[in-house]
Amino acid sequence: MSPFALRSALALGLAALSAPALAGNFASCFTLTPGLSWSNGDETLTIEKAVFAGQDAIRVNSAGGGVGTASYYDASGRQFLGQERFGISAWGGDASKPVMTDIFKPAPTFPASAKPGDRFELAGKGQRTHHVEETVEPLDYDGFSDYTFVGFEDVEAEVGFQPRTFKDTCHVTATFEDNRIEAWYAAGFGRIKFERYVGNELLMRDEIESIDAE
Repeated sequence: MSPFALRSALALGLAALSAPALAGNFASCFTLTPGLSWSNGDETLTIEKAVFAGQDAIRVNSAGGGVGTASYYDASGRQFLGQERFGISAWGGDASKPVMTDIFKPAPTFPASAKPGDRFELAGKGQRTHHVEETVEPLDYDGFSDYTFVGFEDVEAEVGFQPRTFKDTCHVTATFEDNRIEAWYAAGFGRIKFERYVGNELLMRDEIESIDAE
């Protein structure tokens, strides 16, 4: 699995045109609020309305370490429409222009509803455009696909050095060979907490640390 595919899979908490919906609602966990911006310490994510592949969408801009991406989702936040990757400024690239664009049709999609213990799979196909090489090639979604909904959980976090509780987040887990991720999605924000394991060994963890605009 490529690092890009992993970022795509983890990024799937995404987007909606309205504020967070009812607590304890699976679909509401995957909404995002345009105008909201927050950071997990390594990267800053900014949510805004956009148009992608000819349709209204929500764009999540991610910036950190000189690398920028823009991930696009439908209004429900459950469909991952595609992604743009930009030039790496540290290597002399143009950080304002995409060097690669992925478009999925059909798009990997989280279900509209789920009960704790439910399993589901993400799948999708599309095309990848290399803007520098001027080539287009077929694309299969190769991110984490075998998901289980663990349940609704409150997440306690230190946000801006102040305690904050994110109520009724959706905790999902996904596996790929001996890799496992644990992710928590909060209505309006997307994925606010993430852990990755190989076997039982924790490889990485990130969590929301600050909110720049809400």
